[in-house]
Amino acid sequence: MKKICFTFFMIGALCLFFLFSCSKSGTLYDIITSVTVNDKSLPAGRILCYGRMYDNTVSDDTLSEYLGLEGYPEFKDRIEDMAVYSSVNGDYCELAAMKLYKASDTPDGKLFFERRIAAATRALNMSGQKGYAEGAYIKVYGNTVVLYMMPDNASVEKQMRKVKQVF
Repeated sequence: MKKICFTFFMIGALCLFFLFSCSKSGTLYDIITSVTVNDKSLPAGRILCYGRMYDNTVSDDTLSEYLGLEGYPEFKDRIEDMAVYSSVNGDYCELAAMKLYKASDTPDGKLFFERRIAAATRALNMSGQKGYAEGAYIKVYGNTVVLYMMPDNASVEKQMRKVKQVF
């Protein structure tokens, strides 16, 4: 009887192992949505996504304009998954995450996000609006690059780490 119980226990444990090891982690769209929806202090905004796993994505032109890909349009083929939350209601804020196929492409991803911060800073300064571009920063987690341009970047980063276990 003990042998049968042990066998069933081992089979059950193996089934759970395979079930959880084969489950796909959430897309960046899911992660950005979870983080921004749960933060009631954030203004209403839009979440845009780009990548092969999405049915409804931003166009290549929109992505190129957002990242400033004019001199390097083939970079979009290196992006596996990308999601951007942005709000222009009240204070301008933005949270963007880009997962690349290869970790070796993260310096380029970081460079495009640095350009994004510079462009947002220029636009806010020219329009006389307040925004969070001054405290913006970029973090690299493996093959994922994240741009934080939020009211409380440290809190948002902590939430991102909770939601996305691979960071």
